[in-house]
Amino acid sequence: MPRPWQRRHKALLFVLSLLISVFPVARTRAALVTSFSDTLATIKESVPTNHTLRFTINDSWDENDTITIDFPNTFNTSGFADSEPEDYDVTDDGVDQNLVATGGCTGAANEVQIAAVNTTTDTFTFTRCAGDGAIANGSIITIEIGTNATFGAAGNDQITNQTAAENDTDPTVTLGGTFGGSGTLALEIVIDNDSLVSVTVLPRISCVFGGMTVTFPDATGTVITAATNTTITAGTNAQNGFSVTVYDQGNGTNPGLYKGSAPTYLIGSANSAFGDTATLATNVDGFGIQGTATQGDIGSATLTIAARYNQAGNNVGGLEINPAGAQTLASTTGPANNTITTVTHKMAASMLAPSGTYTDTLTYVCTGIF
Repeated sequence: MPRPWQRRHKALLFVLSLLISVFPVARTRAALVTSFSDTLATIKESVPTNHTLRFTINDSWDENDTITIDFPNTFNTSGFADSEPEDYDVTDDGVDQNLVATGGCTGAANEVQIAAVNTTTDTFTFTRCAGDGAIANGSIITIEIGTNATFGAAGNDQITNQTAAENDTDPTVTLGGTFGGSGTLALEIVIDNDSLVSVTVLPRISCVFGGMTVTFPDATGTVITAATNTTITAGTNAQNGFSVTVYDQGNGTNPGLYKGSAPTYLIGSANSAFGDTATLATNVDGFGIQGTATQGDIGSATLTIAARYNQAGNNVGGLEINPAGAQTLASTTGPANNTITTVTHKMAASMLAPSGTYTDTLTYVCTGIF
């Protein structure tokens, strides 16, 4: 007959046996992913936005394993479907994976299936297609959801943020699935995250002149060119561009190089008939200018020399006197910067021109066309 203490030990062993049978050893929890983030294009309330989720997996993503992303029910995912893979991009360490619709795995390399989309629970499920092998432990996975998905085809849907009334607590995004990993992150949705920055750009024009003292070599009848060219470096933000006009003093009545001391004499511009243009020749009175254009900075409107002054060789454009007679030398039809108009001066004197000093004053005016 068993003793009392032996009966108590047998009963205790029986209870322990039952406990072991009823409570099996717990399984290891899914490994938490690291560096889990979700960058939104905007965190403003009630606004459709793109999501870029990024995390490092601490377990491999094997064939047929899933990754699920569960957004808060206060977000609106209507418009998304598992038949529209263009709304999603997945990369493995920066390498794009080929997204296919549910049931669309073909065995091609690097395929990920958008296996399910539940717009009621706002859950997205991605499956590694069979035949593609595992994505290794330690890989950085990036999942883009929205119009920021551009690999293969461009996305056309976005998740709408919750309202401020639903923002009493930070919404959380939960990562899970059968791939052996998990994670949770918080999002902050605000009433407004847009900072309005404004500035008023004032109308502007710049005109810088160079070579404003022009001297010819001694005139002996042949066509000669002044040693100094006048340059006009101009720019404006006027939407219709700018113009550079020119007029001269002449003798006060007609344009040209004037000898004011007795005996007075005028070498007319462009010639003795005061033509708009002329071809200078030896021993024939004439005086005029030529214009050449150096284009401005990239994006500047084209600088154009007016036909009257767009001359070469011994051909020149004539001047007109006084502001009322000002002629367009160069112009643009839009904004420009650092354009350069170069003015070359040419003349010839006939045998009838008395010896002495001849002068003329040329006046240039820059005008913005706003």
